[in-house]
Amino acid sequence: MPETSEPAGQFFAAPPMADPVLPWRPEYGSIDDTGETVDVGGDVYVYSAPDYALDVNTVYAITPEGVVVVDSQLLPRHAEAVLRDIRARTDKPIRYVTNSHHHPDHIFGNGLFQEQGAEVVSSYFTARMIDGTAFWYLMFLSGVWGGHLPQSYVVPGSTFVRSRELWLGRTAVQLFEFTDTTTVSGESVDVTMAWFPQARVLHVADTVWPGSHTFFADGTSVPDWFIQLGHIRELVSELRPRVIVPGHGAPGDASMIDAQERYLGAVALMVEEHCR
Repeated sequence: MPETSEPAGQFFAAPPMADPVLPWRPEYGSIDDTGETVDVGGDVYVYSAPDYALDVNTVYAITPEGVVVVDSQLLPRHAEAVLRDIRARTDKPIRYVTNSHHHPDHIFGNGLFQEQGAEVVSSYFTARMIDGTAFWYLMFLSGVWGGHLPQSYVVPGSTFVRSRELWLGRTAVQLFEFTDTTTVSGESVDVTMAWFPQARVLHVADTVWPGSHTFFADGTSVPDWFIQLGHIRELVSELRPRVIVPGHGAPGDASMIDAQERYLGAVALMVEEHCR
C-alpha cells in the first residue's frame, strides 16, 4: 500500500463545483478584511464579520461568572477574532456557545469555543438540522471559501425544546424557539432568539436583514415571512428591547422590521411581474 501523508481518520470530499459559482467582485472584499465590534451596552457586544464573510454577527455577554456566545461565525479566522475580542476584555471562562439556527455562517465556529470549554447549546430541532446539513454545506461552500472553511463541524450536544435559560451566577440569558416545525418560517425553518433581560438586548437571528439582500432558500416562504414579522412586532411590543441585534448587519431598533417588510414586498412584486 502506498504511503500517504494524510492524517489518519480524516477524509476530504470533492465539492460539486471546484470553482466559485459566480465570478468574484472587488466590492465583495477579501479574506484579509477584518470585522468590527460594537458595544451595545450592559456588557453585551456584537462582533460583525466583514462583507467577505457575509456580515454575520456574533453576540457575546460578559458576566462575573463567565461568557455566553450567540452564533459562532462561518470561517474559523472570524471565530478566532471573536475569541481574541473576548480575551481583550475578560479572562472569565466561556461557559456557553449557542446557535440561533442551523445555517453554516452561524455554526461553523462551534469547535473553537468548545475547545475553550464552552457547552454547545441549541434547540433540539436546530441540532438535528446541523447534523443533517453541515457536511453538505461544507461541500457546497468549498466552491466559494475553499480551504478557509473548517475541516469539521460540531453538532450541539446540549439541546432543549421550546426554551432554556442559561444561568451565569445571577445573570440569565433566555433562549426560546421562535420558529420550529409547527410554525410559519421565514429565512430559516428553525429560529431560536436570545433575550438578555438585564441589558434589554434581543437577538432575532436572520428574521430581519438590515441593509442586505435576504437569503432565499431552505424552504423560504415570503407569505409566511410576513406573518412572522407580525409575530416579531408582538414580541418587541411585549419585551421592549433597548437594542435589536439581527443575524447580519448593524444593531438597531424596531424600524428594521418595517424595512424587512418593505424589502420582501418589493421582491414579491418583482417575482409576480416576472411570472405574468
